[in-house]
Amino acid sequence: MYGLTEPTLTDADIAELHALRGPQTSPVPDAFLVRLATHYLKAEIEGVINPARHLAERLGLIRGTVMTYMRMARLRGLIERGNKP
Repeated sequence: MYGLTEPTLTDADIAELHALRGPQTSPVPDAFLVRLATHYLKAEIEGVINPARHLAERLGLIRGTVMTYMRMARLRGLIERGNKP
């Protein structure tokens, strides 16, 4: 389905991401980064324009935080370096 304007995230997906993230003062767990990256890349494949903005809105974050999490996932070797962002 090319051209979707929003990622296909359910409330259960959002709750899972919040649970995996844990307290904001703790280090970011790899499991959270993997799931976030999975949703981000899936949204890109579905044709969502600016998936970071949509994920940020659904998670109660700012877009820059989502981009930082994606960068962390890449630097930790959890996703391929060739993938965006």
